[in-house]
Amino acid sequence: MNQQFKRRATLDDLPRVSQKLKLVCEGCGQQRAYDVGTILYRTEGEGKSAAMQYAFSSYFRCRDCGAAGPWKIADNWRVFALALAAAATGSDKRIVAATPVLFDGTTHQSPAMGEEHLLHLIQKDPRNAFLHTRLGNLLRGSGEGARAVEWYEQALALDPGDIEARYNLFCFAIDDSDGPAALQLTRLLVHHLLDGRRTNKDDLTKGIAYSAAETLRQLPLDIRAEFLVPPEAAAETPDGIFIRTLLEQCGEEADILHDAADRLLNGQPVPAQTLVPSAEMEIDDEDDEPALDLVPSLREVVKQKGLDARNLSVALEMDDRGYIYVQDRHLVYLTDGEETAVWHVPSLRALFRGNKSPPPDIDHYPPEYAGYFFSMEKHVLAVCEAQGDRTDQEMEPIYSALRRWPDGKSFLGPTHDSLWQAAALTLGTHVLSPAEFQAIMSRLERSVRSWALRPISRNYVHYLRKNLL
Repeated sequence: MNQQFKRRATLDDLPRVSQKLKLVCEGCGQQRAYDVGTILYRTEGEGKSAAMQYAFSSYFRCRDCGAAGPWKIADNWRVFALALAAAATGSDKRIVAATPVLFDGTTHQSPAMGEEHLLHLIQKDPRNAFLHTRLGNLLRGSGEGARAVEWYEQALALDPGDIEARYNLFCFAIDDSDGPAALQLTRLLVHHLLDGRRTNKDDLTKGIAYSAAETLRQLPLDIRAEFLVPPEAAAETPDGIFIRTLLEQCGEEADILHDAADRLLNGQPVPAQTLVPSAEMEIDDEDDEPALDLVPSLREVVKQKGLDARNLSVALEMDDRGYIYVQDRHLVYLTDGEETAVWHVPSLRALFRGNKSPPPDIDHYPPEYAGYFFSMEKHVLAVCEAQGDRTDQEMEPIYSALRRWPDGKSFLGPTHDSLWQAAALTLGTHVLSPAEFQAIMSRLERSVRSWALRPISRNYVHYLRKNLL
């Protein structure tokens, strides 16, 4: 065998192609055109005695006698032309130099012939889940998805922990938008991976773990929503914790996926440093609270009106109809729960102080920054109590505007104006540099985006209410 033709491949390694070729069934001698998929070729023998052998990637049987093969090619010149074209261009999806092999090293000219070999093995060992999964893989790779599902289900009936069969059913459910099946299969797949179930090949197991994490990160919106709100702590399972924390994580996508795959394989549901929405941060230690350091203009107002600086918040302005109405956002109405005062704020930029850089782990919500997030998000809840819950789709551009154009013209309505004033109070009571403020708003923006699961959703506010009140 020439070196260039020694490549061995499974159907998963091959491109998906649809092309018809005239074949002659050696069983009944009838000639017909079949959709053969990708043509695979190799040489047998050396020198003048070398012969070209061909195989096919699509599933088909003789339409006259039902035989799986073997087959003779009637369109020899067409195949020869395809081979020449592939040699000239260096690649051609229609024809590749490869030999299709099964798990035990046997070769087959067509998937139907491979099916018959596997059925013979299963007949001798009917309780072998591994063989059932191999047949499912063969049928899936040759375009017989519905039949593949049947064999995967049989494999799981024999061995519920067969993660290869379960992973493939999980992928079918996602592709078919079968929400209930995807929910169940997602949990079971993660459960068995965390529980230490493996395939017979380490590389395959690692690939399934990584691919499962990647697929989870791309779940359809309706399925994501089912996982993001955790149940009562006592009822949450390791698989539920893993899925929820994975969906909540922000940062470099490649890092998140590699970490998730490692955790699946090491039985660790929670990241070493859990990445969660800021509402879940709690300031339990007073040492973690940012120190109050009032800007001069605010200090003067607090002193004149006798306000308690530790309890300051923005008082919402309301019109006669009970709607939030901010006539001039630069006039910030403050209250400590008893007294009120008006503080004039020319701009947010005027409140920036220092040149400190934000911490590199701002996505992890460092404890020393939790108070800044709380200062903004408690005002979000105040707006929602007065005006009704704001949608995720409304909140994201507000945080984005505060990040990109702190003093830009107000064009997002009274919620934007109210949170502009909340940002002014945060800056007026704590020393924050422009870079720190931008990083805080950016993190809040991403937090909202992770909750925006439908065209109109209010998941971010619901989560804040559950964890802050």
